[in-house]
Amino acid sequence: MSTIRSGTRSRIEETLRDYPNLDKYISERNKELRHPYRESDENVGGGKSSKISKPQEQMIITIEADKRLAMLEREKKAIDKCLIVASDDTKTIISELYFREHPYYRIDGLILNGMIHCSRAQAFRLKHEFLNSLANELGLLDPY
Repeated sequence: MSTIRSGTRSRIEETLRDYPNLDKYISERNKELRHPYRESDENVGGGKSSKISKPQEQMIITIEADKRLAMLEREKKAIDKCLIVASDDTKTIISELYFREHPYYRIDGLILNGMIHCSRAQAFRLKHEFLNSLANELGLLDPY
């Protein structure tokens, strides 16, 4: 099993912390692309432009080619895919540690309060397996 570098782990953990807001970020980015800010053009007249003259076609091309939107959607799909196959204990660990704005429990607290039903070592193993799985889905797993 490959290990995750600390910088990669931090990136994955930040992605997980953003997960509850990803739908909002995707929606906002779509709105930005559909209704871009346009400066008024004082240069009236002039030559032809090589730009596509049909605004709907231009908008579709812009949305399809937008790297930020594609990255947000890819991150959401990867996290969703990992959550679908995760155990209930893993889902509880990940949602408590990363999805809550102000986490109330750490792993030890989850065990002591009976929110997860495994040992401390197994809880950390579940967390690391989930992070490895997500890194693999995102293509961030270091092969060495």
